[in-house]
Formats: sequence, structure tokens, C-alpha cells
Amino acid sequence: MKSFLALGAGVQSTTVLLMSCVGELPRLDGAIFADTGWEPKAVYVHLAWLEEEAAKYNIPVSRVSKGDLRADALISRVRGTKAEGTRWASMPLYTKVDGQEKEGMIRRQCTNEYKIEPIQKDLRARLGYEPRQVIPTAAIEQWFGISRDEMRRARISQVRWIINRYPLIFDVPKTRQQCLQWLAEHGYPEPPRSACIGCPFRSAFEWRQMRDERPEEWDDAVSFDKAIRNNGGLRGQVFLHRSCVPLDEVDLSTAEERGQLSLWNNECQGMCGV
Repeated sequence: MKSFLALGAGVQSTTVLLMSCVGELPRLDGAIFADTGWEPKAVYVHLAWLEEEAAKYNIPVSRVSKGDLRADALISRVRGTKAEGTRWASMPLYTKVDGQEKEGMIRRQCTNEYKIEPIQKDLRARLGYEPRQVIPTAAIEQWFGISRDEMRRARISQVRWIINRYPLIFDVPKTRQQCLQWLAEHGYPEPPRSACIGCPFRSAFEWRQMRDERPEEWDDAVSFDKAIRNNGGLRGQVFLHRSCVPLDEVDLSTAEERGQLSLWNNECQGMCGV
């Protein structure tokens, strides 16, 4: 059975790929990175390095893409309307309706549509099957870079022909910090956080870090946040930050925010940020 890594290009999935390269895990048949078109520059730089490094061990790293998530989110409309463009891209954006005290959140589908589905489509093609053609049970093994301290994110495959495997939980158990130690011990660079520039699952610390260290990405996120405010077909206004305040007006130094609260536990299935 062939095995492929769902590569997020973050700390954990990078560790899995490199451990396979040096023989501390079984040899992968390949790694697949699903590109949303809106990854930070540092992620693309790291991915290019990973492609070269893995090639030394004859492990190909491939890129697949459904399209540009940012552009799709700005031109799309909700399902069922006749407006020009595609449907709403379903990012987990925060919503605020006048007169209501509680904020809401749009149901997240971006990970499934821009990460999971493109990789599964690629795996299906590698097996030589057409869309909707029946594939035998347990035809391929898909690896995920979910570490032992995040094992609650592990899932049983919902696709009958894919077996999910979590090497950092069951094969060589490691926490994220232990992954960082392993990378350092082997002389590998520390990977950047892998997440779309406009991903709402960021703590105030992470937004502040973007603002202070990567101003071009911050300006991009602020521009996007303003553009989505009254996106068609939705009640109320839409925001990137959970406070439902324009991103460039958010107080990023409150007591709660200084605790560097991370929202990544709400993230999904090891496809982003690992």
C-alpha cells in the first residue's frame, strides 16, 4: 500500500517528512501540499526548501490547488443566488448583527474545499481512478502531522479507500516541542506557522506578530477584512477578528490577549498549521 503525507509545511508535518527521509519512519511515496494561494511568504520559501531536501531522498513533494482562496472569497456569493461568481468560500469568519449581543461565526468549509478535497482528488488520480469511480477499500495510506499533544485532532478516515495514519502519535510519539528539538538536533530550520494570511483562527499575539514583523501580510489581511464587511447574502457584517471590530482597530494588548490564547484547537484534521 502506498503512503502519502498531507503536508501542511508547519512544524509537525515537516518533521514527519524529514523523519521519513532519514529513515526514522518508513519511506513515504510522496508528500502533497494543498496551496490555497494565500499562504505567508515564509511558508512558500520553506516549502521550496522542503521540495529540494526531500528530492535528495527520492521523495517527491507535489503541490495541488483548487484556486486562490482570497480571490474566491471576495467574488463569491452564498449558495443559491444568481450573482455572478461562485458561491461563498465558507471561511470561518465572525459575524455581527445589529441589535444582537452575541457574535456568530460562519460555518468553516475552506479546509475541506481548499485542502482536503484537492489532496483526495490527487490521490484518486494517482490510483488511476476517475471521479465517482469506486475505489477498493483501504487502497492508500494518508499520513498527517498531528503531534501527541494534539491527538484530539486525529480522526478516523471518512473515505473508505483511505487509511489515516498519525506517526507522531503512534509510531514515534512526539509533542510539537519535541518536533522542534528533533529538527534542531538534525540541523534543520524551524518551519514557520502554516496558515492562510487571513485565517481567523489566530490569537491576538499572532495578529500582533504579523503586524509588527510582516507588515505586507498585515496590510493584506486588513485590506481583506475591510472588503468582506458587507459581503452579499449574509445577515450583518463580517470580520476576521473575533471581537467583530475592524482588524486595524482591534486592541491587541488586552489582558486576555497577552496570554497568547491560541484558537488552533478549533482548527481541523491536521491539514492547516502543522
